[in-house]
Formats: sequence, C-alpha cells, structure tokens
Amino acid sequence: MIIYVLFVCSFAVATAEFVLVGLLPQVATDLDVSVPAAGQLVTAYMVVVTVGGPVATVLTRRLPRRELLAATMALATGSAAASAMATSYPMLLSARLGSALAQALFMAVASQVAMASVPPERQTTAVARLFGGFALATVLGLPLGSLVGAAFGWPATFAAVSGLAAVGLLGVLVFCPRIPTPPPSGVRESVGKLFRPAILAGLAVTLLTLTGFVAAFTYVAPMLREVTGLSPGWVSVGLVGYGLGTIAGNLLAGRVRPHTISRRLPVAVGALALILLAQPVLLPVAPVALTGLALLGAAAFLVVPLVQTWLMGQVDPGATGLVAAVNISVAGAAGALGAALGGAVLAVGLGAAWIGPVAAVSVLVATAVAAGIARRRPPLPDVTAAPARGGAA
Repeated sequence: MIIYVLFVCSFAVATAEFVLVGLLPQVATDLDVSVPAAGQLVTAYMVVVTVGGPVATVLTRRLPRRELLAATMALATGSAAASAMATSYPMLLSARLGSALAQALFMAVASQVAMASVPPERQTTAVARLFGGFALATVLGLPLGSLVGAAFGWPATFAAVSGLAAVGLLGVLVFCPRIPTPPPSGVRESVGKLFRPAILAGLAVTLLTLTGFVAAFTYVAPMLREVTGLSPGWVSVGLVGYGLGTIAGNLLAGRVRPHTISRRLPVAVGALALILLAQPVLLPVAPVALTGLALLGAAAFLVVPLVQTWLMGQVDPGATGLVAAVNISVAGAAGALGAALGGAVLAVGLGAAWIGPVAAVSVLVATAVAAGIARRRPPLPDVTAAPARGGAA
C-alpha cells in the first residue's frame, strides 16, 4: 500500500512544481508584477530543488525515514496552503521556496522508503511508481490545475494541491512502515562516495540524456506548429500523447529487474537518441510526428527510474539518500542546459526541426557511457535494507 501512497505524494509534489507555469499571467496580474517577474518564481523554485536537495539530505541523514517523509509532506502541504493565501509577491515567493525544499527532500527520502518497503526484485517497480507520479502530473496535474485556476482563480489551484498533499501525508502516517535508519556516516565520507567512477558514470548518463531530451521537449510546440503545421488544438493533443507515452515508459521501467538494469540501460538511452535523430523525418508528417512525441516521452521516462534505481544500488544504505538527491539535482541542471541548447539551435538559424539531431549528440554520448556501465562486471554490493514488515505494496 505504501507504494500507492508514494505515488499520490509524488503526484502532489510534482503538480505543485508544474502548475505555476499555466498560472503565470493570472499571478502577474493579481500581484501587480510583470510576467517575467512572475516567471522568476519558477527559476527560484528550480534553484532550490537543484541545490537544496543534496544539502537537506546530508543535514537530515540521521533522522528516521518514516518521520522525515511525513515532515516533508507536511511542509509540502503547508507551503501549498501558504501559496493559496499569498497576497503579495514576497509571500508567494516564500511559499514557493517552501514547496521547492519539500520536493528537493521528498525524492531522496521517498526513493529510500520505496526501495526498503519491497523485496529486492520489486525495487525498480517501486521507484518507477514513484516517478510515475511525476509523469501523471504532466498529463493531468498541469492541465487540471490550469482549468481550476481559470475557473476559480489561481489560489484555488494551490488550495487543491494542498489538499492532495494532505491526503498523501495522511497516507504516510497510516501506511508507511518503520524503515531502518541508515547507519550514520560523516559528511566527508558520504560526499566522497559520489566520486566513485560508477556513480559518476550514472550521473553522467542522467546529465547527458536529460540535456538532450529537454532541448527537444522545451521547443516541441514550435516544432509541431512550424514544421508539422498543426493547429494549437492538435498541439495539445500531441502533448497529451506525450504524457501517455511517459506513463507507458514508466510502466515499462517497472518491469525491469534491478540486476538487469545495467544491460537494459544502453538500449533505453539509445532508443531516445534514435528518436531525436529522426526528428527531421518524423516532424513533416503529422501522424508520425505525434507518434514520435509519444515515443519521446516513453523513452525518457524509461531511462529516469532505471538510472535512479541503479545508482542507489551502487552505494551502502547510508549514502542512498544522498546519491538519489544528487541525481535529481543533476536532472535539474540538465533541464537548464537542455533549454539553453535548444535555444542556441534556433538562435543560429538551423530551425526547429534540427533541435532533435543536435540534442541527439548528447544522448549518443550518454549511450556510450551506459554501454560502459553494462560492461562493468564487479559484483554489486548488497545494500538493500531488509523489507519492513508489512511494507510491501
């Protein structure tokens, strides 16, 4: 049951992140600031997620996981409620920073809880379900949040998010088993483990893969309008198809056994590279372009949980939270680099159709790194915490 609770928590936390994008014009008008100023709320949020995750994880490494997860969801609930009640830009900024800190810590702690709550052979499934909440937030949370905001005002959207996070908090309090606290380790020792070649290789796969993916996805709407010639309505249909693809990729990731991840990862990353390389051929034909967009989402959300699970399996229990948090931070940095890369392709005049092939270079390098991981044959350490009694989903 706890895996389903974590899914709800993940959906709430991710929706809190994404929903502001569709509300920026309303927020700017109501708080009497410019749209670019309102957009800085998104930037500040991502900075806290990227930097705050590893720092918060180190500072809380000695706390019991169940209680820490509950505290994190309490912070998410309270911050969303504070966003709903904000009457000024500084108030909303403060509330958003609270939500960002909750998200930064949530993914690390929830990944630990997910892996410790199930038998070893189901750990990839547990982590995939956790990331499934993020996938669903792009399909359902963002558009529904925008609709609620349009109908009842943007504070109502944040109030709804707060209610959803509160449901997740209740679920944690009722269903989360007591997870053994990781053995205490010093900050220097924990950070030092991040510089092992295997960990650096896994983090490189995340950075390179998501840089290429985000470069293409950031500009998917201009691609579909200018190259494919789709109307705004069909662009929306394409984005729904992309969202469904992310769910499919997430479900597929859950079927991969932890001990086979290193062999499956190069195939998943390579598939994403091929989809990006094929963009100039796929985009001119509308049905093919829409199918390609769904496959793009499927490939990306197949890779992400696989890398997260594999990385956490390469370190001892005392460092799993930190490596999970750092991987999420690297993903955030990849998002910034990817958006800049896609913009650079347009700035030099190559056109939207060529963002995919340029972005594929980064993903091809990630494929080579993943292939190197697959060739490694040293036995993996037995780092799995014993499943907590009654914790399996």
